[in-house]
Amino acid sequence: MQSLARSPAQDAAVAGGLVLPRALRRPYRMLLRLLSDGVALSPRRVAVAAGVVVAGATAAGIANSGQADDLLASMSVMAGIRVDDIEINGIRRVSRIDVLTNIDLGPDRSLFAFDVAQAREDLKRLAWVRDASVAKAYPDRLVINIVEREPFAIWQNGQALYVVGRDGTEIEPFDERYSGLPLVVGKGAAAHGAELIAAVDRHPELAGTVRAYVRVGDRRWNLQLANGITVLLPEFEISAGLAELARLVREESAFDRAIESIDLRLADRTVLRLSPEAAEARKETIEQRIKQASRRGGKT
Repeated sequence: MQSLARSPAQDAAVAGGLVLPRALRRPYRMLLRLLSDGVALSPRRVAVAAGVVVAGATAAGIANSGQADDLLASMSVMAGIRVDDIEINGIRRVSRIDVLTNIDLGPDRSLFAFDVAQAREDLKRLAWVRDASVAKAYPDRLVINIVEREPFAIWQNGQALYVVGRDGTEIEPFDERYSGLPLVVGKGAAAHGAELIAAVDRHPELAGTVRAYVRVGDRRWNLQLANGITVLLPEFEISAGLAELARLVREESAFDRAIESIDLRLADRTVLRLSPEAAEARKETIEQRIKQASRRGGKT
């Protein structure tokens, strides 16, 4: 018949139905041996030994039940380590309310238990927030530093208009406060617009002449100028195309001529398309010259 008696090791491993941490098993075993051998101990020593075992058993139970974090949080709040003050720096377009409602302080506002990494990720989900840092200033303060996005352009996607950052991130729907920003149009225009706008701005002859930067097939650009001319840029070698456009403006006053478009897509030639009115006038001029030449030829 199998014995149901516990071994000393088993007794040392279990206290109050809980598995003791390894470091507490030996003191517990010694306590049991002393008591079983009838060794006389003072009430104080018995109380201390029992307290160690009970504390260890309690700690093990809390750890096993997953309540250790909650207990530490509650204890820290009782000790005055709680969020009573929140310092927020760097906000202009983001409201303080937006910041506060997007971080989780927890039910007890424990500073000890507050998750700064999670708070940073939560704040970065705000449209205007490019980056954020969150730090604890013990015993009772959080310090939050916000880096906001700068509005860079207006992106027209179909019929919708959005304010976007330099990296193309949508910030918010357009409103009139941002009407002075460059207009980029079409699929991929928001993500790639900053590079083209910077390239255009490097040419003083072109500054202030562009009404819209239009992305074509998400592979190349057209420039819609304020005077109605359309400039067709090459898919590659955009810098060379813009340099040629600046030369045409500087040396041939191209923007002052009655043309409809300037095609720079071919590296070996530039094609200027006249406006309909100018094309008709040119046609009439050529026909008139042909008639005059015909009359002279008939007299000879």
